[in-house]
Amino acid sequence: MVLPRHKLRGLSLLNVALVAIVAAIAVTAYFLFFRSDQPSAAATRPSVAVTRGDVIASVSSSGTLASSQTASPQFETSGTVTQILVKVGQVVAKGAAIAKVDPASAERQLRIAEQNQIAAANSVTAAEESLDDAEDAKEAADEASASPTPTGQAQAQGQTQTQNPEVAVSNAEASLARAKADKEQADQDVVAAKSAVAATTLKAPIAGTITAINGSVGSVAGSSSGSSSGSTGGSGSGSTSGQGSTSTSTTSAAGTGFADISDLKALQVSAAFPEADAIKIKAGQSATVTLNAEPGTNLTATLASVSPTPTTTNGVVSYSATFSLAKLPANARMGQTANVTVQTAKATNVLYVPSTAVVTSGTTNTVTMADGTSREVEIGIKGGSFTQIKTGLNEGDQVELLQGTIGGGTGQTGQGRTGQVPGQFPAGGGQFPVQRNAGGNR
Repeated sequence: MVLPRHKLRGLSLLNVALVAIVAAIAVTAYFLFFRSDQPSAAATRPSVAVTRGDVIASVSSSGTLASSQTASPQFETSGTVTQILVKVGQVVAKGAAIAKVDPASAERQLRIAEQNQIAAANSVTAAEESLDDAEDAKEAADEASASPTPTGQAQAQGQTQTQNPEVAVSNAEASLARAKADKEQADQDVVAAKSAVAATTLKAPIAGTITAINGSVGSVAGSSSGSSSGSTGGSGSGSTSGQGSTSTSTTSAAGTGFADISDLKALQVSAAFPEADAIKIKAGQSATVTLNAEPGTNLTATLASVSPTPTTTNGVVSYSATFSLAKLPANARMGQTANVTVQTAKATNVLYVPSTAVVTSGTTNTVTMADGTSREVEIGIKGGSFTQIKTGLNEGDQVELLQGTIGGGTGQTGQGRTGQVPGQFPAGGGQFPVQRNAGGNR
């Protein structure tokens, strides 16, 4: 079927109109989705002004709150527990009674020791009398042997037949020495027995709070021998153990004392630092501590000590550090997670820029100026967010941020960071005026 000419002309105009519409859509899409990207790509990075203020370098770690003084006293006298005089959470003074064991056996040993002491004292008295008699006999023999009369000679011969006076004196002296040694040992046994009786009452070696009781009435506690061995707490903990001193007797099968005591008024922070950071910290440096339980509270602390020996966990070497706190919040508890930041260096009234503006290549540091030129600079302290500029820039110079955020980690070069530029900077540095340059590609 052949259409009339006027109908064919109408279809051709419709086709041309459709093609024009499609072409317009294509051109619009091109400008919207392709050409619109070019100005964005051509837009320059944000820039900030070189500012004068303070730059602080620091290292951080996390740890826990721990008591600066703890103790786990154990009975030095073995026996059956008859009384527990404290409760968990109770605050006790140094020397306060904690618990008691049955004293019958210890008191029996004391009575035996005292009887032995009396017997030893009697032996000393008898030995002294024997020595006096022997010395008198020797003196008489000496006088008789010196006399020329036949009577004196007869007496001397009679003594010679019985025992030599000098030997008798020597034997008496030896007997007295043994008796005195036995008496000294008996005296020591009495002192030990009295101590064993006194130790049937367990006393607190430090003032603090009872954090645990590891025994019960009716259980057997204490050392079977009553002896003690030295023991001190871990690094930086200042802990003590034992019956009222830094020594402790053999503990229970669980390896703990009968009770655990901690000084909750003297908490400290124990944290581990990797070896790269540990070489930057030393005793006496100031630090800031925040608790996860109270994130809005900053606590002032001082680095008290750094362990000289490392700890290796899964191939990672770290050093333990202990921080003393100037003041504790009322709700602080042992074991709470604490984040600690140690100030390792500080430069006052110096020029600085965000660390994201500095590119480091080997020993060369450069920044990109707002006009697109590159400039080599000498840097000083590298803080967590800012880097000190010693030479190469003047206050007020505009430098570009390398597509990064302000607030990168210490020592970062500023490359490969993404995000937005915050407006607020640390104290002393004021507020950087963040600008956008209107320019093409660089």
